[in-house]
Amino acid sequence: MSSSMDVIESLSFEDSYARLEEVIAKLEGGELSLDESVALFEEGMRLAEHCGHKLDDAELKVSQLLSAVADQEAASEDLFPEG
Repeated sequence: MSSSMDVIESLSFEDSYARLEEVIAKLEGGELSLDESVALFEEGMRLAEHCGHKLDDAELKVSQLLSAVADQEAASEDLFPEG
């Protein structure tokens, strides 16, 4: 199971999301045994969690960048006030 998590952790958001869509399609197909369904469901949960972490990381980076830009603009206005 650890190696499965390592593989998921190494995936990009786009690759994780694409695999998650594949897992969902297979589960919705209804052609799987109970054991296969449970295994795919577990994989899907790990993929969804990984995608969520990737999105959280991206949101944090964007917030930090916007904050840095706002700080630079404020500093610039202090140095060069208009008017």
